[in-house]
Amino acid sequence: MVGQEGDDTADASDVVGGDANAPVALDDGLRGELAELTATLCKALNDPKRLLLIYALADGPRSVGALAETLGASQTNVSQHLAILRERGVVGTERRGPSIIYSLRYPELIGAVDQLRGILSRELDRRQQLVAG
Repeated sequence: MVGQEGDDTADASDVVGGDANAPVALDDGLRGELAELTATLCKALNDPKRLLLIYALADGPRSVGALAETLGASQTNVSQHLAILRERGVVGTERRGPSIIYSLRYPELIGAVDQLRGILSRELDRRQQLVAG
């Protein structure tokens, strides 16, 4: 059956809707949406430090200085990463006196990244089992 954990094999009877060798129709709307996803969110998330910033902001808004201290990085470096996250719509900003405060625009992004982490963990376990054989 498709999707069973630990089963990497599939045959035509496993494929919902028929022939495993038949091409799948992907509409232009989906193609465009996935291109936009790749150009925005995927590029924003394609750096471990930016992912750490997202997790640091999960607990609430923070200044660049607080985020730099949390990550153990320079304020300049953190500011550069935050600029990318802001350009891609992942974080928002608010001025509080002389400081700019950053916040996570879409807190549900943490859940999405957690799901990806779970998939990675299961895949690493699967590979380890293959090696252990």
